[in-house]
Amino acid sequence: MPCRINVSKMGLKGNDGKATRNRLAQQFAAIFFIAVTVVAGLKMYGSAQWHSKALPREEHSGLKNNIQEELKDETNLSSGAVKADAVNKDIALPEKGNDESNFIQFEFSNLDGEGAPTGIVVVELHPEWAPLGVQRIKLLSGMALFFLLMPTKYRNMTGARCRFFRVVPNFIVQIGINGNPDVQKQWRSRHIEDDPVKMTNERGTVTFAMAGKGTRTSQIFFNTGQKNAFLDREGFAPFGKVISGMDVVDRIFNGYREKPQQGSIQQQGNSYLEKEFPKLSFISRAKFIVRT
Repeated sequence: MPCRINVSKMGLKGNDGKATRNRLAQQFAAIFFIAVTVVAGLKMYGSAQWHSKALPREEHSGLKNNIQEELKDETNLSSGAVKADAVNKDIALPEKGNDESNFIQFEFSNLDGEGAPTGIVVVELHPEWAPLGVQRIKLLSGMALFFLLMPTKYRNMTGARCRFFRVVPNFIVQIGINGNPDVQKQWRSRHIEDDPVKMTNERGTVTFAMAGKGTRTSQIFFNTGQKNAFLDREGFAPFGKVISGMDVVDRIFNGYREKPQQGSIQQQGNSYLEKEFPKLSFISRAKFIVRT
């Protein structure tokens, strides 16, 4: 006698469309959940990180600031790119004479993440490479805004120091977000126009980070890799080069790599970094010097 199989009980009935509709509904629900999660993440941490095909993703994401809010005008400033010498009137310009020097001496602290160690780094600025970039870095350094990003009366507030929040060995070290969120807001929309790339991003050069055309503000990075020339094609224009202390740059603590989130730094400042990433190195002093 032939064996009969009740296909109805086994769930193998002819497809009447119900199963297909159920699968489509489940797929739609899954896609919707993923989309909501992605949108929430972007709102918290900014726009999707930039990547280049030249290096593995973890070694170069974020050179273009991944904070979408930096493109907004949150401080009643004029939106869009502005000339480098256009600044808010509520913050004084550097003392006269500071911008006559093209040499800046930095003091880096908490080297190797061990607290006391400090080292000196001297950067020579090159207006012929990037005149607008040089004007901006002179403004930041002359106002002590580069290492504190604060007006003179707040310079002793160590809690506002800028920390090297992104350090990728043999690639770059990045800094430029103030530890005080209220102060940082003053610079998030203070953009400068782009400089054409006239110098390659070789090891030792210093360059502004950006989020696209005309978005350079206060974040810079030191090139520590030997194969960073691909950044030239992306529009990153070096404005200076380390002429002394590159060994100090190499000692900047790199244990956290790219873990610190720029969005959280923007919103919470150093309270977030000190709690989650206490070993970060920072710039403790910067001044113009005269070299003969």
